[in-house]
Amino acid sequence: MKKNTLKYNNQPSIVLIGIMGVGKTSIGRLLSEEISLPFYDTDNEIEKELELSISDIFEKHGEDYFREREMVIFKSLINKEASIISSGGGSFINKEIQRKIKKDCISIWLKANEETLIERLKNSKNRPLLDVGNRQKVLSLLLKEREKEYSKADIKIVVDGLDKSLVIKKILKSLKSYLIIDENEKI
Repeated sequence: MKKNTLKYNNQPSIVLIGIMGVGKTSIGRLLSEEISLPFYDTDNEIEKELELSISDIFEKHGEDYFREREMVIFKSLINKEASIISSGGGSFINKEIQRKIKKDCISIWLKANEETLIERLKNSKNRPLLDVGNRQKVLSLLLKEREKEYSKADIKIVVDGLDKSLVIKKILKSLKSYLIIDENEKI
């Protein structure tokens, strides 16, 4: 993919939100390369800090503890220089994190339908919330619970049936419209 011509100086961080399996991490890495910003994945940052996998954190300390650490990580990342941040699936549901993102960042909801997510997550082993008998039912419930909050994002990108390069193109086009950036200026 050729480097984008968006000028992205003195702009806020971009936070990718959405349900697990939607592609926040892989799209976030590509987007960070495309617009030359650092990339952070909140789940990876928590794992590094605690030296445990997400599954182990949930098992040993519980979801509430994980969400507390997530808040601390988010605050530190948002207060750094402009970057691309891939959030955990439940991050934007937390009202305090959501307020911080809405105030200080641009939020992009990567949205996928249930069928896309089931296919992407069918072999996933490191998803504590899906560590149950009926993954499809849990995923369906999570989508229903979270979509109202996700819909508060600044930008929505539907990813069903799109390869990563098309998702990046849609994001860049949406950012240009959202930020009204001069396309002729280089990053």
